[in-house]
Amino acid sequence: MIRGLYSAASGMFALERKQETLADNLANAQTPGYKKDDAVQRAFPKLFMQRIQDFSENGNVQAAGAFQLPGQAVRIGELYNGVYTQERIPSFNQGSLVQTSNPLDLAIEDQGIPAQMINGRQVKPAAFFAVQMPDGTVGYTRNGKLDLDANGHLVTSEGYLVLGADHTPVTITESISKEDLSINADGQLIAYPNNPSKTRVAGQIGIAVVQNPLELRRVGGNVFQSANQVPFIQDAGGTNPGISLHQGFIEQSNVDTGQTMTNMMMAIRGYEANQKVISVYDNSLQQLYSIGKMNG
Repeated sequence: MIRGLYSAASGMFALERKQETLADNLANAQTPGYKKDDAVQRAFPKLFMQRIQDFSENGNVQAAGAFQLPGQAVRIGELYNGVYTQERIPSFNQGSLVQTSNPLDLAIEDQGIPAQMINGRQVKPAAFFAVQMPDGTVGYTRNGKLDLDANGHLVTSEGYLVLGADHTPVTITESISKEDLSINADGQLIAYPNNPSKTRVAGQIGIAVVQNPLELRRVGGNVFQSANQVPFIQDAGGTNPGISLHQGFIEQSNVDTGQTMTNMMMAIRGYEANQKVISVYDNSLQQLYSIGKMNG
């Protein structure tokens, strides 16, 4: 009976963690480039239940094979000890592109990157903007809502410096307005695209391709980090595996709000069911205690 209480409680804890994940996804449904998390649940190791048979079925010790000998183990069955939420795994599916017409809004489309086999599993690589974190490390984000700060640095909406193809922050040295910049599909920033006498390349945005994005860890601010340095497609020997940039567009979050709300309702119903199981066990224990007091 006590094991049943533990199993029901573990289900409540697991569903609580799942609900937190779904709530985070829903809260970021309007965050540009946000990648939803999926809560992965696992079962605790199952136990094989056995009992020790002290006597044979008719009370006599008989030959092996006819009846169980005294002291032999008799298998009862399997016992499951509940579930737990093991981890949160981000989903890097492409979000839909929405046109904003803002000159520095930029969306990555990487559907053309072919999947590959990693450790016997098919994995889809993902492309990211590379940004410089406050501590000097490199982060990776799909948030393409960019802007120019007071020093001419290209920054994300969180204020992170966007790295160029040369792995240094993209900086516009001249006083060029956003409206005088154009960004092509390869990430080149073209200054004064409508004035042939002044047209020039003012910089190039670095695009990093993570071969196995499941190895990334989320560090907040819609940014991921990798334990290993991720090469840019503009690096020596690098190639564009099927990536294009779209100026004036924003990649939306890949959160399906309708499905997320449905999953939240299912989690609540499961939580309530486990509560009722615990309530039933509690009533049974109270009755057992009352009977024990009467007999004692």
